[in-house]
Amino acid sequence: MRHFMTTQTEIPDRSETVESSSRKTTALDWAVFGCLAAGGVGIVKAFEMESPSGVLLCLLGSVAAFGMVFYVHLRKP
Repeated sequence: MRHFMTTQTEIPDRSETVESSSRKTTALDWAVFGCLAAGGVGIVKAFEMESPSGVLLCLLGSVAAFGMVFYVHLRKP
């Protein structure tokens, strides 16, 4: 019969971990909000453009901004 030696390790203070992760989440949420706002502004500006290339660039920028939001939320644990 084998006997294994067990040792106790210190449990880290969870309040520091929770506090730092909440700050990261808040920063990530602000970044997502900024991308959503940029996408919305791009769509509004596309209505004001006179040239088709301007409309295309505005809508392409909006798709990229909204795509970034989806990418960030899919990678978020």
